[in-house]
Amino acid sequence: MDLADYVEWRGDLSFSKSGFCDVDSLILCQLSYLNFDGLIPSEFGKKISLANLWTAFKSDANFEKRCDLGALISRETVRLLELCASSERFGKLYVSGYVSKIDVETEEQFSALTFFEGALSSKPFVAFRGTDDTIVGWKEDFNLAIEEVVPAQRDALEYLERAAKNTRGKILVGGHSKGGNLAVYSSAFVPKKIKKRIERVYNFDGPGFRQEIIEDERLKEILPLLHSYYPKLSIVGMLFRRAGSYTVVDSGAQGLMQHEPFSWLVSPRSFKVLDGFDKTSEIFYKTFNEWLEGVSREKRSLVVETLFKVITAGGATTNSELEKNWARQSLAIVKAASELDKETRDVMLQLTQRLFDVAAKNIVEKKS
Repeated sequence: MDLADYVEWRGDLSFSKSGFCDVDSLILCQLSYLNFDGLIPSEFGKKISLANLWTAFKSDANFEKRCDLGALISRETVRLLELCASSERFGKLYVSGYVSKIDVETEEQFSALTFFEGALSSKPFVAFRGTDDTIVGWKEDFNLAIEEVVPAQRDALEYLERAAKNTRGKILVGGHSKGGNLAVYSSAFVPKKIKKRIERVYNFDGPGFRQEIIEDERLKEILPLLHSYYPKLSIVGMLFRRAGSYTVVDSGAQGLMQHEPFSWLVSPRSFKVLDGFDKTSEIFYKTFNEWLEGVSREKRSLVVETLFKVITAGGATTNSELEKNWARQSLAIVKAASELDKETRDVMLQLTQRLFDVAAKNIVEKKS
């Protein structure tokens, strides 16, 4: 059973009959990937029901464009919105506080929205969008290896503070992929009076943090509230150090596609849980983080800047553009790579060799 099956099977049960669970949280986080520009009020004083939101979404002149979520986000998300909107369980939820921004100059991709069961005082759920189809969104993810704080983290912290000021009662916070990282970061670093109101923090296969943040006491304070879920083969969630305990979820997909929430297997009240990660995840986690922590900030920056300079050489701004025009894009990428100066090429080769050396060591250790 996947997320859509869950809504079809349990959608007739209101939250008063069957309480909010972790699967419900992932569904709301997945809905945050949709383009709701102009449909959801940005002000917390105004709101729209999920049922009315679907009506506005499907009747919008740009419906087909809104449905195009790119190469990495499942179009099934549109159907999920439709199912939720027509269900007893989700249809009466309200949505408010929608924010969405892309800033190429500051290398930021950020979006968030807040769900309510009724009045604005009733346990808001703050959902942060993960990385979308834009290349700048992926660049910001890689910038986590360089910067102490990336722009989306700053905006997530500001957004959670604003949501808290405009609501009362307990708060739930969550996100998938980068959205999970933003949920954890913002919950950890909000003022104490807001932190006391946070009931749960949901991280669905989100990248972790550099060691200095993991060791920060403010992050440690929210670990009892943190619910982290990862698929059995996780790559995105293995980037940087994990915070706190976690649960591994079974997936119906293979390889990297397990990052996609629609592949996660669910039961009527929870996820189908496994004993641990696939060995590939464990090796990648150890290898990547050992390598990263052994490389200077300057060299990490060089890797990221060089990688994205090469990727965007053909003018692509989204993963979809890369995929659609791969023949032309690949020629530009090869040309850009060949034009790197010798010093940059030498450093990249050294770092790549170091990465392979660490990987080989960890594979041998895993087998022994």
